[in-house]
Amino acid sequence: MDWKRLISQIIAAIVFYTVISVVLEKDYSMETWLKEGKEALIFGAIFGVLMWLRMRFRKPE
Repeated sequence: MDWKRLISQIIAAIVFYTVISVVLEKDYSMETWLKEGKEALIFGAIFGVLMWLRMRFRKPE
């Protein structure tokens, strides 16, 4: 997996997390978007590290 694909997956995860969290919250104010956006950035960072570790230590076939 190359870096472009990894970055695009991380961005997609952040966007999906934010949208789904706001929809489930049922509150569409700016405060909610910012709060869920911050949580999504943390989620994206953790997701990115885990994907990078998976890519790094994966056994080549």
